[in-house]
Amino acid sequence: MWPTLIAIGPIAIHSFGLMLFLGLFFGGFVFWQKGREEGAGEDSLMDGWLISGLVSLVLARIWMVLGHWPEFNSWYRILFLTKFPGLAYEGAFFGFWIAMIIWILKKKWAFWPMLEAAVFSQLVVEMFGWLGQFLAVGNLKFPWQIIWLIGLMVLYRLLKFWEKKYRGFSKPGFLAAVYLWGLGLLQLVLRSRWLGGALIIFGLLLLLERTGKLSKSKVKSEKVKPIKVKSTRKKLGFDFK
Repeated sequence: MWPTLIAIGPIAIHSFGLMLFLGLFFGGFVFWQKGREEGAGEDSLMDGWLISGLVSLVLARIWMVLGHWPEFNSWYRILFLTKFPGLAYEGAFFGFWIAMIIWILKKKWAFWPMLEAAVFSQLVVEMFGWLGQFLAVGNLKFPWQIIWLIGLMVLYRLLKFWEKKYRGFSKPGFLAAVYLWGLGLLQLVLRSRWLGGALIIFGLLLLLERTGKLSKSKVKSEKVKPIKVKSTRKKLGFDFK
């Protein structure tokens, strides 16, 4: 529909890039808001978000270049992202989560609450990203980008509902498992079977681990107290038995 918004010489602003920027902005706000609720510092939250976003961008570009090397056969094409756009979804996804998990562990935050805060933020970025894909491609026959967007919005609202309803008594990590299920289902139906299947399986294992189903049951052995038998024999002189 509108792949390029503004073009000045070799510099061009694409609709996908604009939507991705807005997604990073609003996603960062969600991460900051939820992170503050967990007691994390503002500077650490913003640093973690920016570093995770940068790692995601770099790995997405590397993944795209390696997967389409004939199209990116020079440093000019590789580095000039505005002139030769292209980001791989898998690289962006894995890059973000690897960097975010390392940052959470480094800062010694409460792991599962902060991970679930990042879940909401990542969904916001991905929703804007698929909207940007639709604006860039403009596939009116079968707008599967819009199907993606609707699916992510439903998943986001579902997680918000369960966060309010079950946060008081559900074990942390439940929302992350639901996120993996929902995203995996969308991937399985609309995009990648192997990634979708892997996310669904990992989400199931995560739920089993958080509910304690994977941990081995420990049988507590009962301690048998020895019974003292009193002797009925009368003691005599110098008898020490």
